[in-house]
Amino acid sequence: MHDSNKHAYFIGGGLASLAAAVYLIEDAGFKGENIHIIEALPIIGGSNDGSGAKQEGFVCRGGRMLNEETYENFWELTSRIPSLEVPNISVKDEILAFDHANPTHAKARLIDKYGKILDVHSMGFDHDDRMKMLKLFFTDEHELDHMTIREWFGDHFFTTNFWYMWQTTFAWQEWSSLFEFRRYMNRMILEFSRIDTLEGVTRTPYNQYESVILPIKKHLDKFGVDYSLQRTVTDLIFKDDNGITVTAIQYQDADGQTGAISLQEGDICFFTNGCITDNSNNGDYKTPARYLPDNPPSFALWKKIALKKPRLGNPDPFFGKPDETKWYSFTATLRGNKMLKLIEAFSGNKPGSGALMTFRDSSWRMSIVVAAQPHFKAQGEDTTIFWGYGLYPDKTGDFVQKRMIDCTGEEILTELIHHLHFEQHEAEIKESVVNVIPVMMPYIDALFQPHAKSDRPPVVPRGSTNLAMISQFVEIPQDMVFTEEYSVRAARTAVYTLLNIEREVAPVTPYNRRPDVLAKAVHTAYR
Repeated sequence: MHDSNKHAYFIGGGLASLAAAVYLIEDAGFKGENIHIIEALPIIGGSNDGSGAKQEGFVCRGGRMLNEETYENFWELTSRIPSLEVPNISVKDEILAFDHANPTHAKARLIDKYGKILDVHSMGFDHDDRMKMLKLFFTDEHELDHMTIREWFGDHFFTTNFWYMWQTTFAWQEWSSLFEFRRYMNRMILEFSRIDTLEGVTRTPYNQYESVILPIKKHLDKFGVDYSLQRTVTDLIFKDDNGITVTAIQYQDADGQTGAISLQEGDICFFTNGCITDNSNNGDYKTPARYLPDNPPSFALWKKIALKKPRLGNPDPFFGKPDETKWYSFTATLRGNKMLKLIEAFSGNKPGSGALMTFRDSSWRMSIVVAAQPHFKAQGEDTTIFWGYGLYPDKTGDFVQKRMIDCTGEEILTELIHHLHFEQHEAEIKESVVNVIPVMMPYIDALFQPHAKSDRPPVVPRGSTNLAMISQFVEIPQDMVFTEEYSVRAARTAVYTLLNIEREVAPVTPYNRRPDVLAKAVHTAYR
């Protein structure tokens, strides 16, 4: 156990930090009590959240898609973590068993303004769309710095079934980064041919906080990992030389008390440089969520240290335009299953089998997803929930004459009921409501913002002796951001690199070079 006296400090308590802690204990011989996770929120889990109670309603800020074939390091990590529900199996086996028993096959992926389910087997491309897609596939991504999707494709592309489905599955905007879009096309090429049914989506038994974060946290608790909650790191102090060596971590607690932690020789520091749920805010059935974009803490710290050490990346392109990176989500909690039964009859999908339903013509570009019930362990049999989001929160609704950003949970539910043409059931649905919790997230799409490749630092920056960056804002060639896999891959890379561990980080599987997969993709483009 060669590293048993070293200490490791984590700034941020999300999936990447928890994953790195597992690798430190199991692959690097760290003592659990020498691992310190510092988190500004009162709870561990970062953007993998899920909370609430039957009486006041449940909330997930976002929905995270897993994928069985392409999440190489995520599955390796979860294969090490014992299930909390089923004795003698891993979290990986628990998730995959649940998913195989509840396969996804969306029958109502796109819905028009008349409430008609659209046939989306055809991608809807014209010749120009196909040529542009092909050209992008073969373009070197180094030529695509700062370019947007809109600058590459013509107007027709943004009216295709493909765009509506791909956009809402992954939360793209027309002004999103073209080279991130290209990486998705390469990395998710298996999904291209099944984007109309989302058969590639892997589901967890419950929300991801309870299915992923909690089991990892309980596993780390057995080793005595140390957590400091409601503590915000305000600065990193570096050794005064040309390298990158952290000597101290300065922080402020929720009560205003400040302090510093000194790092000794051999200690290491991991920083989640940029959090997409920074400054999120919840409303309720009668109150809109508030838009509070100022001074996101993870960005403030990243900016501060990047000014001291230029090899730590450039956060400005990602966190400089919250009006471009925000969207509004909502979680509805209902007594009984009236609404879910109506959605099931309309869509042909029982809860948990349907993935996203997108209202193509909605001005908010609204989508909903109904998970298998219960989605929270505390939900109870008499309670149902569903989740949704709008990509254009500044637009005025089609039925509620307000911007989505200004809407209460009740107003969002009203808009949804009208898109589904359930008006005759509106009173009964609303009588069953426990809560509809809207969530404003100013930076949720920050990782897709146009930028230069050099704006994201490597996981272990050149010249670093003890600092690694682990987040959606590090540069990992071939992989795609906005995924659980990216966090775990960054974490594993960080631990193995900083500690010179001669083990392989599972490589990206090159499906984009398999002839059978490419042939299927070409066929799909002509469907």
